[in-house]
Amino acid sequence: MHMVKNQEPSIRLVTQDDIPNLAYHHRAMLEEIWVKKNRASDPALLSALEEEYTRKLADELKSGTCIAWVTVLEGRIVSSGAISILSDVPVPHDLSSKIAFLHSIYTEKSYRNHHYAQGITCEATRYCRQQGIKRLYLFSSDDGRSIYEKNGFMPVDNVMMLYQ
Repeated sequence: MHMVKNQEPSIRLVTQDDIPNLAYHHRAMLEEIWVKKNRASDPALLSALEEEYTRKLADELKSGTCIAWVTVLEGRIVSSGAISILSDVPVPHDLSSKIAFLHSIYTEKSYRNHHYAQGITCEATRYCRQQGIKRLYLFSSDDGRSIYEKNGFMPVDNVMMLYQ
């Protein structure tokens, strides 16, 4: 089979058929973050994370509470990312209770530095703007921080988290 080379990448919404690719990307993203932080990789935990993310996507893509995009290049998914739509409290600068959480932005290693993650981030922010969602949150890896800053994200000083 002859594959057309040098095609332009395209970004599209995911389908249920794309879930295995997104789950693999989610797992690979976390594994890379752990390696960079000198944290031991736990294959059993990574497999459980991949399975749970698969379930999340299967349920939430159907319900519309998760929207995801992939970058496709020469017929191959090379990058992916998603938002989960959540309910939060209204605040003075946003009376809506609808917020989005941007997550699992990942580009396969051999396809990095071509702005694929930035393209997915732009699609997510555009979607939120069209839906009237004013607050978009994320957790950033050190490597991803500059991508998000280029898209207008900024650190928030007053956020705390409790892991139980």
